[in-house]
Amino acid sequence: MRPSLIPLLAAAVLLPAGVLLAQDAGPEPSRRHRARAPQSAPDLAQVASVSDVGGTLHAVAAGWRATFADDGSIDFEPALGRGAARAAAWRMRLRDVRRGEEALLDTAGAAPRTSHDRKQATRHWRGADERFVATPAGLKHSVVLAERPAGDGDLVVRCRVDSPLAPALGGGAEGLRWTYDDGNGVQLGAVVGVDAQGRRCAGAARFVPGGFELSLPDAFVDGATFPLEVDPLIGVARPATPTLDVDFPDVAYDAYSDSWCVAFTQFLGGGGTSVVATVWDADTMAFGYGFAVTQAGDEDSVRVTNVAGTGLFALVWVNYGASNSSICGLAFEPVQVQATSVFTIDGPAALGAPTVSGEATLYDDDFLCVWQEQGFGLLGCTVAIGANMQVTATPIQPLAGPTASEPALSKQGGNPGVHVLAWIDRPLGLPGRVRAQAFTHDLAPIGTGVFVQNGAQDCAFPAVDGDGVKFLVAWEEQEVANPSALDVRGKLLTVGASGFTTIGSALPLVVTPNDFDYAVDVALLGDKFGVCWMGNVGTTANGEDCWFRAVNGVGAAVGAELRLDVTSGNAYRYEHSPRLIGRVAGDATLPVDDGLCVFADQNVNTFDSDVGLQQVEAMGQGGAITDLGGGCGPGGLASSPGPAALGNTALALELFGAQPLAVPFVFLGVPGPTTTCGVCAVIQPIAVHFVPSFAGSATFPFAVPGAASLVGFQFEFQYVSLNVAYVGCPALPGAAASNIVRLALDY
Repeated sequence: MRPSLIPLLAAAVLLPAGVLLAQDAGPEPSRRHRARAPQSAPDLAQVASVSDVGGTLHAVAAGWRATFADDGSIDFEPALGRGAARAAAWRMRLRDVRRGEEALLDTAGAAPRTSHDRKQATRHWRGADERFVATPAGLKHSVVLAERPAGDGDLVVRCRVDSPLAPALGGGAEGLRWTYDDGNGVQLGAVVGVDAQGRRCAGAARFVPGGFELSLPDAFVDGATFPLEVDPLIGVARPATPTLDVDFPDVAYDAYSDSWCVAFTQFLGGGGTSVVATVWDADTMAFGYGFAVTQAGDEDSVRVTNVAGTGLFALVWVNYGASNSSICGLAFEPVQVQATSVFTIDGPAALGAPTVSGEATLYDDDFLCVWQEQGFGLLGCTVAIGANMQVTATPIQPLAGPTASEPALSKQGGNPGVHVLAWIDRPLGLPGRVRAQAFTHDLAPIGTGVFVQNGAQDCAFPAVDGDGVKFLVAWEEQEVANPSALDVRGKLLTVGASGFTTIGSALPLVVTPNDFDYAVDVALLGDKFGVCWMGNVGTTANGEDCWFRAVNGVGAAVGAELRLDVTSGNAYRYEHSPRLIGRVAGDATLPVDDGLCVFADQNVNTFDSDVGLQQVEAMGQGGAITDLGGGCGPGGLASSPGPAALGNTALALELFGAQPLAVPFVFLGVPGPTTTCGVCAVIQPIAVHFVPSFAGSATFPFAVPGAASLVGFQFEFQYVSLNVAYVGCPALPGAAASNIVRLALDY
């Protein structure tokens, strides 16, 4: 081994556990980010939430959305999917509650007080509460009576319905349906009565003029312990039931709340679309909440970013009207769910393809937005969100001429607050060429624009990210030998005070002859870059997969490609539209190299689509981890789950099965002769570190630098425990050693 690596290893184990060794690592994050093997998170089929956004109360799931009006009514809209001929709307309002001839509640002319949390909204009427609990299947609607009602007879709840859907035949214990003639619509589930002791009784539902009524039998009401709940489910009716139909996701990260925002398009039917935003805990991948954007028109092409200075997520999308479109947005704070109202950035006009770039620094409160106007080229501005959720935008300015299209902004500007815009310049009759321009965080140009790729092969759909100084631009490009096939290529750029200072050579990021690799996205992951893309071998229709891999700071691949998938079965095989974000996009000082990739997964038969979330990290599979044996007595078993990979900031060196009162020390060294004592074999340590034990188990997190010079470097570790009931070592009675484990570092 190189002599210089010995003090490096010694310094690593003498530092507090988990501290990065890289010279530019920066401070520790507020939470420990352990290295992990990439694993899929739960998909969006389990999303369901209630949120007050911009002063309007919403509920949403992947398969439906609802809006609560101040007058006590709700608008429930099933997401029938892009295959449905028409969208469906269904408005419901509680009319009255009766027992026999006794009127318990009449809501005519009344407006309820409403309370809510992230799962439930409650209408507080005089004498009864009306609850709506968001579930993936629909809104669990219930009317709750706190006290036994006066009168005799069945308990009856009547509701008014306004909808273009027609009441379908049926009813009674099975519930009710309002549908079009194709079977799509809204379904009211079976009615159940539940009392305070959990006793249940089947009720009935039936259509009445202008709506429906729910009833519980008199005998159950008489014997019930109050409060008593009348409980059906408002859900989606479909003749054939795909899981859900959501598509075209995007993702951002907020460091203050340590959360991801995943936004996507929801298909309501009849060509109608809506934007949905969801929030997930970044460490556990637990779903937090979600909300739907409700405005006149159809929302699509959503992009999301983070403003680190104010801890906000900002959504930008295209709102399509009858004859033109607008670029619209909304910003929200993810912890308290305080939000702006929907605002318009530009339009109406022939607008589309928005792209956004946030702030990874802690001193700014705005984000950059760029979009395309047909016939004019690329336009842009910055949008600031003030302390009171006030929205201000700078004047719109032209950024590139009418031959420019397919814009892509870097995800953030790093510590310097420098952003890069890449686009395709496509003059009439000529192949597409990749151009780039650097900007300040106020969208002032830095120097002049440059051609990143200006060759004979057609290029399209660039992506870019960086740290404010170094950026990776990637794009799809025709193959020379087979112009019908596509490769993913890239270049590294650096930016100085006067603009671009270097433009590297073309990098073959994904080059497979006769393959179709395209739809690339790029994100900064620590001191590396993550790249995701779509790939299709051959000409199989809708046979694409989505892939991820990391590249280091000079563009060389780190580890193997990772295939992304979320939905089982042969029908869901069209993985597409991948998007990627790293945690450093939320705080440029975080010493982390992980991120989140989102993508869509479509059924090639029914065309409904799911969205997958997969955590990724900029490390490969690592090198070999070998058990060399050599332990003795009750020293326990040493092992490591790996990967022994460069950049693994918390490589776990573990001990299991030691005695509960043992006092373990981890020995770290390099391959060499061992010392024998009795029947024990012990490595010659370069460093020794005490590790707390919990019932005979211990873990020491070891930070592996990301330096390429460490590829092939080997080190060994072993646990030696004191205070054990063992006399096998004549030199040190009461000590026992675990087996020896050797790790070889690799990408």
